[in-house]
Amino acid sequence: MNPDLACFISPHGYGHATRTIALLQAVQGIIPNLTARLFTVAPPALFEQTGLSLAFNPVAADVGLVQTDAFTADQDQTVARLADLLPFRQTLVDTCVDQCRSCRLILCDISSLGIEVGRAAGIPSVLVENFTWDWIYERLDPPVGALIRFAEILRNSYLRADYRIQTEPLCNPVDCDLRCGPIARRPLLPRDEIRQKLGCADRKIVLITLGGIPLALPFMEQLSSYGDYLFVVAGQSGSHRASANLCLLDRSTPLHHPDLINGADLVLCKSGYSTIAEVQQTGTPICCISRNNFAESAVLDRYVVDAMNGTILDQDQFFRGDWLAELPELLQRRRTPAPVNGADQAASFIASLL
Repeated sequence: MNPDLACFISPHGYGHATRTIALLQAVQGIIPNLTARLFTVAPPALFEQTGLSLAFNPVAADVGLVQTDAFTADQDQTVARLADLLPFRQTLVDTCVDQCRSCRLILCDISSLGIEVGRAAGIPSVLVENFTWDWIYERLDPPVGALIRFAEILRNSYLRADYRIQTEPLCNPVDCDLRCGPIARRPLLPRDEIRQKLGCADRKIVLITLGGIPLALPFMEQLSSYGDYLFVVAGQSGSHRASANLCLLDRSTPLHHPDLINGADLVLCKSGYSTIAEVQQTGTPICCISRNNFAESAVLDRYVVDAMNGTILDQDQFFRGDWLAELPELLQRRRTPAPVNGADQAASFIASLL
């Protein structure tokens, strides 16, 4: 296989991988025989339902923030891993260059390694972002002085990208080649079919999704008092029906996450890009849990309220289960789905480069 694209994908959470998937699928709609080589340690299971012709290179192309759970970053571990990665070793760049020789374009979300490989190989690079790591590191509260050096390295690298696509919800508007709407994967199943698979009967489905990181949820015992609802908790360490109205789904469940969103009557999620983008496409009511010390959270929270008619919880409200008493009102906040998927806008631009 001689790939058209090389994709360098941050393994931070799942959002960068799922955004790349959405973009690749949209490009494939324009270039049916599209092939791509992925440089990432994001879980391969994320890519299994794409229908794309992909080759994998398990390269740690980025660090981002090392997280202990969906709401907490380990700053010491982040600094340690960045020190191992940056500046990029020439042997790492050279190895990636050899594996990209036949590619015509390098896509970076938001790993700057691909930009450096593109410069060394003479292959154009495209940075896709709604934030960059230098922006994040410089806004941690409290500040982490050890990260400033890495922020400067990354900022200089991002500026060397040949093309730049910025997507809403956008944290730091700069000059770019394309600004587009949220890039989201599409549902694969009709709403009724995914609801049947979940066995919801006549219940309303409340999907709780925290980005694939298992987390103890202290309000679990309260859920049995809300028998009119089926609570589906994604990203757990195993799939099973815990009770009549509680379904736990493994991180590697074959159920497509956009299908779960499309089938739900309410989505509770952390303030993360990919879930917000996918909810924007379906019109499902959303209740977003703000994340302290994550600079992008304030931007995403504003977007949820202003563009999606959604509501915001702080972490204490979420973990106490305060929102349970508000379920009837939260479910009334359905809206019209987004008329445009940013994936199509960005794909047209990528296809023109190819």
